[in-house]
Amino acid sequence: MRKLEHFKRKKGYAVFCPMGEFSFDEMAHLMSRAVVLCRRQKIRKLLIISTGVPGFHPSGISERYNLAERIASDAASMVKIAHVASAEWVRSGKFDIMVAKNRGLEAENFPAESAALEWLLQPEKNKCSGSTSASPRINPI
Repeated sequence: MRKLEHFKRKKGYAVFCPMGEFSFDEMAHLMSRAVVLCRRQKIRKLLIISTGVPGFHPSGISERYNLAERIASDAASMVKIAHVASAEWVRSGKFDIMVAKNRGLEAENFPAESAALEWLLQPEKNKCSGSTSASPRINPI
């Protein structure tokens, strides 16, 4: 098994930027390890940059489905992920993102690191916004 290299902690997030030749399955495994590492270290935001992996292109739909499901499971709704990828991946990655979101993962694909970081580092929205603890008013008759 390859060592998880190119994983760096930054202020408020982590970056995983693998370089070199990897098969789709190897890259999926490395991404999974990066997500698990973030979750275990309570790092809530992860920037994955796969543009340095020339062989990491969108695979068949079942492989992409399995990858999205695996990453969502690994994140356990605790890690927000921005993925910087090739234009081809970004175009075809809408399905993957939908699968991941349906499993509780907040994730997006981006063609540029600047856009990915801007999205990733946005303050978290209050998921309970708009709800109040007050009971609805009942008008007396």
